Amino acid sequence: MMGINKRTKQVKRELYGEDAQSLYLAGKELAEIQQLLPVALATLKRWHREERWEEKRRQVPVSPRWLGEALRGILREKAGRLIIKGDLKAPELDELSKIVTLLDRLCSQGWDMRAAALEVMDRFIEFLRRWVKDPEELKQISYRVQEFFRQLEEES
Repeated sequence: MMGINKRTKQVKRELYGEDAQSLYLAGKELAEIQQLLPVALATLKRWHREERWEEKRRQVPVSPRWLGEALRGILREKAGRLIIKGDLKAPELDELSKIVTLLDRLCSQGWDMRAAALEVMDRFIEFLRRWVKDPEELKQISYRVQEFFRQLEEES
């Protein structure tokens, strides 16, 4: 019986763990994430503690990897809302797919960081301009992008 319970927990983490972390890094609180994903608050708190989400969140402005994860969380949330509303058409879904691929490269740091960052940010900002209407939300995203590029400059 214990094996089944442990396996169920592992499957849930595999299905939702990365999304939950990305949303947290993007600025969502655990209670908000609970509303977006079928995961109990206690489970999110455990993942938060075990995987050091708070430490990763503090590194978002200075770490390309964690910035990529935060942007991935923002992208997932926005795209999810648009898909539910039925507002996304095939060309936009294709564009989102390309953005996610670029974010994956940014997070893995497997190629030229500056080129990847510029490409991802350029496409992501174009996407956001069409969909995000809240000035405060755009301001927060802009701040993180600026911090990311400031960090890239310091590393040169």
